Amino acid sequence: MTAPLPLTLPESFALTFRGYDREQVDERIDELLAEIRLLTTDRDAAVAEAEHLARQLEHARAENAELTARADRLCRAPADPAAVGDRVRHLLELAHAEADGVVTAARERAAAIVGEAEESASRRTADARAQAGRIVEDARRRAERLAAVERRTADRLRRIDAFLADAEALLDERTPLRAVA
Repeated sequence: MTAPLPLTLPESFALTFRGYDREQVDERIDELLAEIRLLTTDRDAAVAEAEHLARQLEHARAENAELTARADRLCRAPADPAAVGDRVRHLLELAHAEADGVVTAARERAAAIVGEAEESASRRTADARAQAGRIVEDARRRAERLAAVERRTADRLRRIDAFLADAEALLDERTPLRAVA
């Protein structure tokens, strides 16, 4: 996944005759929206990978259950040592002992693989959720900063408009000067 791009807001936008340069403000908002889309895509990819790992874990569990059942079936129907000679009986006993060891080792290995897969899936899911939370929180903070900039800009524009109205009135000498807030 790509790392989130650093977001830096300018100290202020360039002032024009009637306020901030609209093109500059629009460009900055477009940049921020593109960054939010990128962060959302990253979050969605992390969630998709976590879901993929969960499916792999379920597949591994099903395969483990199938192999366990197969090993149990094979172990339940061994050859009867009483029906064969001493030498063959001894070989069968050795084979059964070895088979029991192989089955035990396979079960232990399967349990270890399932444990590792569960741990990996859990870790990746937690990482994906944490990253998604960070992305959402970062986007929320950025949106709040943009809203604050917008409020300050609107307030400045109202003051500039009032100032210009007072200046025009003063030039026209029609009305007395109003106080600028």
